[in-house]
Amino acid sequence: MNNRFLLITILLFIAFFAGSKAHMASSGGDKLMHSPIAPMVGRKAEANFYSMLNNSGREYRGWIRDGRNYLARREFEQAIWAFRKAVKLQPAAEEARFMLAWTYEKRGLEGLPGDSTDWDALAIKEYTAAIELADHLPARFNLALLHRRNERFREARLHLEHILIIDNHSALAIRARTELSALFAQDMRPRSITTVLGDSGHE
Repeated sequence: MNNRFLLITILLFIAFFAGSKAHMASSGGDKLMHSPIAPMVGRKAEANFYSMLNNSGREYRGWIRDGRNYLARREFEQAIWAFRKAVKLQPAAEEARFMLAWTYEKRGLEGLPGDSTDWDALAIKEYTAAIELADHLPARFNLALLHRRNERFREARLHLEHILIIDNHSALAIRARTELSALFAQDMRPRSITTVLGDSGHE
């Protein structure tokens, strides 16, 4: 009787242990089934993405360097092409926007026969982008000069005054102060002799 009871107890213990182990294995399997899998493909794609960013950074600096070299040789079309490439790679880089705008201005001032491109409008767009991205003060200064050249004196004055508010002691501020004085003198100057003399100027 005792041996029989002992045998039954041992069998029940074995059955209980085996069942518990199977349940644990099953639960572990469920956890593995529903847990996130390490995205090996995704990680590779992520690595490629960061590699692409690093490469684009190097490529960006290369286009900026090329653009500056073209500018030094006054090859404005090639410089524009290079700076556009840099802007495409890094649209939020105010440096590339500024350089592209400045090159547009230089190209427009060439005044080539038959050229109907509004280079000033293109320059204004890129200077404005540089200002919006980082309040780029050299872009403000150049934009003020461009506005002054086109007799948009109020717009020019606002940019020059902004420079003096932000940075009143730099070399750029000294130039801005000089330009502001010249701007006031130009703005006060009569547009033509008829402005002063009226109709009597034609007598």
